[in-house]
Parts: sequence; C-alpha cells; structure tokens
Amino acid sequence: MKTLVAASLFVLLATGSAQAKTTIVVVSDLPYNSDQHRVFREEIAPAIQALSPPVVIHLGDIRGGGELSCADPVLEARRDEIRDLMPDRVVYTPGDNDWTDCDRSSLSLPMAELDRLNRLTDLFLGPDGLSHDDLTMVSAPEDGVFNRHWRIDGIDFLTLHVVGTNNGRQYVELNDIEEAIARVEERDVQNFRWLEQAVGRATADQSAALVIGFQADVTDPWGSGPCTTENPSDCDPFAPYRDAFREAARTFGGPILVVHGDSSPYCLDRDFGDNDVPNLWRLNSAGDYAVVDAVTLEFDAEADVPFKAATLLGNEAPDDGC
Repeated sequence: MKTLVAASLFVLLATGSAQAKTTIVVVSDLPYNSDQHRVFREEIAPAIQALSPPVVIHLGDIRGGGELSCADPVLEARRDEIRDLMPDRVVYTPGDNDWTDCDRSSLSLPMAELDRLNRLTDLFLGPDGLSHDDLTMVSAPEDGVFNRHWRIDGIDFLTLHVVGTNNGRQYVELNDIEEAIARVEERDVQNFRWLEQAVGRATADQSAALVIGFQADVTDPWGSGPCTTENPSDCDPFAPYRDAFREAARTFGGPILVVHGDSSPYCLDRDFGDNDVPNLWRLNSAGDYAVVDAVTLEFDAEADVPFKAATLLGNEAPDDGC
C-alpha cells in the first residue's frame, strides 16, 4: 500500500480556444493525520471558500492509510468536511485509502474492502451525499458509479474510478479474490466506456478542453505484464489507461495534462510512460506528506502553455521534471 498518496489524475485535452482563464482547485491525499486535519480545516478550507472556484475536485484518500479505522463515523465526518468546502460544487473520486486498504491487519478494526466500497458509495452518492447543483452535468452515470462529466467555460471535466494498490488487485485480505478482481474489471469497463463517450461528446461539442480526474498514479504499477486470469494481481493494470490517454492525445491533437498522486514528488514533466505523444503532460499533484496543500489549476488557451499549477496556500509551482 502506498500510504502517503493515493491521489488522482487529471488530463487536459485542449482542442479549441478557451473563453477565458479558468481556475479550479484540486485536493488530494488529505487529510492523513491529526496535523494535516488541522491544516485542512483551519487553513485550506477557508482559502478555498475565499477563492470560490467553480469546482473543487477531491482526488481521493480522504483518510491516511495508517489511521486506525475505515468505520462509518470516520468516512461520514470526512464526507461532511469535503462537502462543506464548497457545497454544490465538490466532486469526489475515491482513493485506495478510502476502501481498498481498509482490510489491513495493522488497523484496529480491519473491514472487508468491498463492504467499505459499498458503504462509501452510499455515503457519497446517496441522498445525504455530495450535491452537484451548481455544475452543468453533461451526462449522468449509472447508479452507484462515481464517474462524472460536467462542463465549465467550454471545458469538459471527467472523473473515473481508478485507485492505487495496483487498482485494487493486490492485498485483498478479507474478500474473495475472484470477486474482488471481478469488481476491478467491472470498473475498468465502466471507465473506458465513460472515457470514450466523453471524448466523443467533447469533440462533437467542440469543447475547449477535457479534464479527466482519478486517484492512482498510472505511471507506476506494482507489477508487470498484462493482467490475465493466470496473473490477476502482479500485473500492470494501468497500461490500458496509458494507451487510452495517448490515443486521446493523438485524436485531439492539443496539449494533454495528466494530474495524479499516488507517489511523492510534486512535479511536472512530459514523461508519461514510454511517451511517444509530444502533447502529453503529467503533473504529480501535492500530497504524500511532501506538500500539505491544495493545488490550483489554471487553464488559459491563449497562453503558450495553456495550464499552470500552484499550491493554494504557498503559491508553490511544481518541480520541473519528475
């Protein structure tokens, strides 16, 4: 388990001219412990509310992997804090600390991960979950699916449910492994269908950009080779995602920005795993105990580089190169 960051991913596919600069806020891998919880409540949350961005996206890991429990009161409290960042304008996609890693023997109350995923779905997508009333949703997902697609200032935003711990394929402690792998494969089908449909809609609508978010660092799998029946766990489950994003970049032709966590550096580069597409960028977002802050992402199609990242509190730019 990568206890420090199980963040998420964004992809900017600029295909047209933006109306104006658009700034959103990204939160990931927070809060992990009591100190980070204090910073989150007393500094980050007020700063987000003062900025009042059109959307806040939490890319998962709402609790630290070393926290004692994934029990309902912990998840409910974090849901409420995330929802209150900007009511009706917060979108959340889960991280591995939020359900996949809840079965660890090191926890005071290990709980079956698929049970925790079901409960997480109820809490965040149910009647008392997150509201998106201030967002223009382009398409509604299936019930019980975290994927979302909305539009702001000519930019399409998309979330997928992809998590660390090798996309939930490793360290299945309290569930049947075949059932857990089947759930992974079901999510993959949903994700790729959602991505394909979103790219098609964005192209047809001549959207200025497409931003895709999810938790895992898909550039850093825990295994190698394709995932098969014979090798369902010690494989590279993210290769099809890397291929899909490269193909999307070729299709759109404009710059693509991938924003993820799940590893420590806060950095920006063009290396997205055997990258042969020059318009594909990668931002490893704040988190992993390295940078305890939210990140602002600014999109400006008139600029030579149409995206800019900085930490919200510290105005810190990412390192050049990961």
